[in-house]
Amino acid sequence: MAAVLVLGAAKAASPCAVQDLHAQAAAAILARDFTSPDLSYLLLDEDGRIIARRWEHAERDVPVGSLVKPFLAVAYGQTHQTFPRFRCVGKKTCWLARGHGTLQIRDAIAFSCNSYFHQLVASAGSNFERAYKSFDLHGDLRPQQGSPSSGSASPLRLAQAYLELTRRSHDPAVVPVLEGLALSARKGTGKAAGAELPNTPTLAKTGTAPCTHAKRAPGDGFALLMAPADHPRAVLLVRLHGRPGYMAAGVAGRMMAEVESGGSGE
Repeated sequence: MAAVLVLGAAKAASPCAVQDLHAQAAAAILARDFTSPDLSYLLLDEDGRIIARRWEHAERDVPVGSLVKPFLAVAYGQTHQTFPRFRCVGKKTCWLARGHGTLQIRDAIAFSCNSYFHQLVASAGSNFERAYKSFDLHGDLRPQQGSPSSGSASPLRLAQAYLELTRRSHDPAVVPVLEGLALSARKGTGKAAGAELPNTPTLAKTGTAPCTHAKRAPGDGFALLMAPADHPRAVLLVRLHGRPGYMAAGVAGRMMAEVESGGSGE
């Protein structure tokens, strides 16, 4: 699949010119160094505008797996004073067969615990759809029987919704979610991305979802990165065909590191 680059036209001696030159450089780096046909990506700037993309029909809804979990958490937090602690025993209740043990919301997001979110949804009694719409998400993100912690969304809208999370960093319902995303990049399911960015605090979330490619695979891995964590200049959403989310995180980390270093590899 050929890369599609979205670049701004620079105007000399203006702040927009500098921003556009950075966008051009980032798009060129990704197009040059990440050519696998199994890789789809969207790179947005701090205003949610597309810097670079190789993702056909990024405005259409696709399954996004556990990338919906932070928004489930926010929906719960908007209607409850505190987040509960739940125990994950694994087996058939979670992707980790041995279980995650007793978790708070921050750890549940960092380690993407299915069992925690199954229990959260079951106990919520919340209007999840209203919370989703507050982030301009309109896909099928409603908790569903048998898979309450997964859903579908437009990749572009989803990336922009994650950026909106960082703009609400003082919202009590959002604070532990951002803490969980930061922990994910350090030692959770997104740690492969964090390892590629040792000097850049990063927010990360991974997911694995049903494959929607013409050439079917058991599933596709997703990774969402934002860096730097305290005020993201870039948002990167990656989908890796036929691979799990933690592998997508490693690829996304390398991509973000290349963009951050200007392609120097340093």
